[in-house]
Amino acid sequence: MAKVYLDEIEAALASTTCSSLKTDSSESKDIHSSLHSFISARFRLRGEQWDKVRTKLQTYDEALQQRMELATKLEEAITKALQILKDYLGEDMMLDTAQLGEYQKQRTICQNSIDTLNHMLTETEEYSYTGADGKTYTETRLKYDSAAIRSQIAEAEATLKELDRIIKKIEGLDEVYAKAEAILKEAFAGIDTFKSSVEAIKPSGIYKYQPTETTVTT
Repeated sequence: MAKVYLDEIEAALASTTCSSLKTDSSESKDIHSSLHSFISARFRLRGEQWDKVRTKLQTYDEALQQRMELATKLEEAITKALQILKDYLGEDMMLDTAQLGEYQKQRTICQNSIDTLNHMLTETEEYSYTGADGKTYTETRLKYDSAAIRSQIAEAEATLKELDRIIKKIEGLDEVYAKAEAILKEAFAGIDTFKSSVEAIKPSGIYKYQPTETTVTT
């Protein structure tokens, strides 16, 4: 079952999550640029050891590029998923599929009320009165005030129309929610891929500087 609140969606859109992902992507791009410059600078630092360093840094750089792409994809996915739900809500503050049964029940009550009111428009009653000639007459008249009844019917029909609108939106909520969920699921799947790439990187051994012993002769 799906339940969405407009204020929660707006709060999520205005949160620091998306801006943090943008910042992470931007910072990763800067680091990538620095690493790329160093890796490409073969004319500055030469030798077997520097080649090994570059090879290792290339591995880190590839993982960094994944992180940069992932941050961008997550930011776009989160924003898109939230916007889909917000657009579907429209002017409604909340939609909850768990309330569908209650709205359907209220619709039945409302429709029954309209049927009853329409029937009341046709109900008549007989009444007797004494004419000017002193005789008693019997006539048939409407039992209820037609204007008042029609006013109540108009109000009930407006309520019924609103109930139909809400019921239709709730019935379509699961599909929209699933669409937003699929967007997020696809984006978040990249986290596991990135995690595997990072875990696969083996750090280089620790190098210690050991001064060469010199023998002083006299």
